[in-house]
Amino acid sequence: MDVRDLLRGEFRCECGMTHSCEIKTILVEKGALAAIPSLLQGHNNVLLVSDGNTRPLCGARVRALLEGTGMRVEEAFFDTKALVIPDEASIAFVDAHVSQQTDVIVGVGSGVVNDLCKYVSFTRKLPYMIVATAPSMDGYASKGAAMIISGMKVTYTTHVASWIVGDTDILCGAPMEMIRAGIGDILGKYASLNDWKLACLLNDEPHCQRIEDLIQGELDACAANIPACMRREPAAIGRLMESLAVMGVSIAYMGSSRPASGSEHHFSHFFEITGIIHGRDYFCHGLDVGYATVLSQRLRYQLLNADPAAFAHAFDAAAWKDEIRRVFASRASEVIALQEEVGFYRVDRVQKIRERWPDVCRTIRTSPTGEEVLAMLQAAGYRMEELTAMYPEAVLRDCMIYAKDLKDRYTQLWLWQDIGLLRWAANRVRLN
Repeated sequence: MDVRDLLRGEFRCECGMTHSCEIKTILVEKGALAAIPSLLQGHNNVLLVSDGNTRPLCGARVRALLEGTGMRVEEAFFDTKALVIPDEASIAFVDAHVSQQTDVIVGVGSGVVNDLCKYVSFTRKLPYMIVATAPSMDGYASKGAAMIISGMKVTYTTHVASWIVGDTDILCGAPMEMIRAGIGDILGKYASLNDWKLACLLNDEPHCQRIEDLIQGELDACAANIPACMRREPAAIGRLMESLAVMGVSIAYMGSSRPASGSEHHFSHFFEITGIIHGRDYFCHGLDVGYATVLSQRLRYQLLNADPAAFAHAFDAAAWKDEIRRVFASRASEVIALQEEVGFYRVDRVQKIRERWPDVCRTIRTSPTGEEVLAMLQAAGYRMEELTAMYPEAVLRDCMIYAKDLKDRYTQLWLWQDIGLLRWAANRVRLN
């Protein structure tokens, strides 16, 4: 697939929805940096955003290329090699460098830099370009900006990048952890696609076969491409970057991350948020998603052993709030407020689930098992002992029970909650 074929503007789909993608250019090739000035033709005042890792990698070269064509460049430089948290302080830092003359923002980096540029450019009504430094996540082409606001993970719907540039000379040199993360973020779609189909079945959500097929095609390509990515072959790394961009385009088509973010992303967000709250280490996003997909699929396949006769809707609000306060501590009130607004706990879906149980089981079987996903990830260097070394068993069990409370999205986690067996199932999942 040529990713440029997907940049079709707005069109009416067979599913009944109108899809759109406002990205002008996705350029992934050797020497792509040289094309940046021509892509930005017509712009004169650039805000360049980078950090202590990405400025020496290629941010300084990007600035030189822009200034070489007469553009004025202002820099918002995070002078650190540590992970920048996309919180209120980081947003304010970037925003403070936007002047009345700024007419485009250019980010040099991956996840955090992209999200910050996406968020600030949207609030300032400016276009932005992302110069990718690693094939590490699928947010390059999406409208979602994942921020940490008041200590909580909040994904804002903003706008897409006007230009996405991936120079394979740069991408191939990314730390192997970042390449593994990109693979993990792609393979996580096995779980998110299945969660989406379950939500269409049980929560009456809209579906688009075009988007499903698009994501499934990139999943298949990624799985076949893993050995070559591990050898850092430029064609393979470029293809991985394109797959990540395609995932973002599919999110833009849907208007939300619904097809590409499910229970596996909820687990990842849980690790990050509780890590920040309790001062614990956590993996980068894509690695967390990869490992979480194994857990998600192991949990999902336990549904095939559930007995519909035992399903029961039950919710003890007081006990739940006590547990939320234990798990989320200082951020518990926000979690409780979110779920009281969403109202999933108040809905009794047991009868619908019983009636559609054969369809639920058929849907589950359309996705790979946890062991099949693990075999793919092992080819990319994933080892479950790395997960259990990072997160104690108690954290992993809590994750499977309470990660759903961080979001307003129906997934298999809410299905388990609906039938009254979530805690039972979470305690049965093999972790190693």
